[in-house]
Amino acid sequence: MDGSHAMKYFYWGIAVAVVVTALAVLFVPGVDDWIEQTLLGYLGRAAR
Repeated sequence: MDGSHAMKYFYWGIAVAVVVTALAVLFVPGVDDWIEQTLLGYLGRAAR
């Protein structure tokens, strides 16, 4: 597997994660709060 294939799979993985996250936020109550807390936790750690 060369680099271009790895990048293609990487971007597909990102796209799938975004779609799954969007569907979860739309259809599962409370998930948006959990995602927000998780992202803020990661961003807070990265900012330090």
